Amino acid sequence: MIDKNQAVIDYLITCEDILNSPLYFNLIDAKDNTIQILTTAEDKALSKPFIDGSVQKRYTFNLITFKSISDMEIIKSSDYSNENVDELQDVQKLLDWVIAQDDLGNYPDFGEECTIDSIDTTTDVPRFDGINTEITPPLAMYTISIVIEYLDRSRVIYNNE
Repeated sequence: MIDKNQAVIDYLITCEDILNSPLYFNLIDAKDNTIQILTTAEDKALSKPFIDGSVQKRYTFNLITFKSISDMEIIKSSDYSNENVDELQDVQKLLDWVIAQDDLGNYPDFGEECTIDSIDTTTDVPRFDGINTEITPPLAMYTISIVIEYLDRSRVIYNNE
């Protein structure tokens, strides 16, 4: 049987930005440019089993990213780049990558007994969860919540094919 947590890790490291960043599973290591995968509701059944024994399920997890943050005032010039805006754009690229994978039908491999219907984010932009000013440089924490909807056929009692 395929471990869905490992399948999600294997899937996420196909994203170049995740592959090139330190990645942790169910551990917070608050350092600049680290990414954490935190499970929230693994394999939650969405309904009672269908008549054949299959069941619609949801696997939910968060990607938490830490980015250095500046306390510099915004320079009011159109050609000026602000670190905080740039860092948020980097996190947005991760969210956009997840959405693009769903559009392409590119999903984690949950095994032959599961058919993934979708992978999606719960918001259109990363959630800003605060700033840790107790370390240098200060770090902003951003969260992307991701939901995978799939059909689990591991307990099918009959197949009418």
